[in-house]
Amino acid sequence: MLAFRQISRVARPVARRMASVSSTSTSRVAPRFAAFLATSGLIIAAGAASEVDFPCNNISFCLADVGGTEPKTGISFPIMVDGFRFLGSGVRVKYGFVKVYAVGAYADPGDVKGVEDVAAKLNSSSVSKSIRIVMNRSLSVEKYMAAIMEALEPRMNGQDLHHLENFKTMNPPGDLKEGSEMIMTIKGDTMVYRSSEGGMGTIKSQVFCDALADVYFGKDPVSPALKTSIAEGAKKL
Repeated sequence: MLAFRQISRVARPVARRMASVSSTSTSRVAPRFAAFLATSGLIIAAGAASEVDFPCNNISFCLADVGGTEPKTGISFPIMVDGFRFLGSGVRVKYGFVKVYAVGAYADPGDVKGVEDVAAKLNSSSVSKSIRIVMNRSLSVEKYMAAIMEALEPRMNGQDLHHLENFKTMNPPGDLKEGSEMIMTIKGDTMVYRSSEGGMGTIKSQVFCDALADVYFGKDPVSPALKTSIAEGAKKL
């Protein structure tokens, strides 16, 4: 039986599934599920597009190392997501005490190493980055998206607002469970979104991408702890 490193809550069911496979057998994963794991930084190597095979007698092959743990929730973050390095994490708090989700930030080390204001750098459209969210509690998709819309809309200054409706439809209806994961990768004017619940999509809008980055890295972020954490994380690169 494999001895697994500490991994995020969303990865634990995957770890149990992998551990059930003998060291001499091969696990076959459904394409969409495998694609999500691979792009989430959980799988280091992937096979053909139609199916992904990975031997589970070598844990470093199957799962990326943990980059850090958000202290308020205990949720862990992989060291790599979409080829970007983990910088730090924070928690989204509502009503002063409800810890809704943990959020981690990822970027190319070369873009932030030695930078005095890391958050301002990540808030720039010239820097590509990934934002990984892991739910700390169950919440309906409607409430989750409504909260993000509330943060995004005033930052868009009345421009490209139709993309908000597009964003809403990227998650299937239902509840986000504890451990559900969403990843938003921003490169220039394009945001690629995917969710462990099956949601996927792309938005091409500089206005939208700038607003989304500002939600987490701007002067009034939804998680101040994230800004503090990434500043400390960048110093360790």
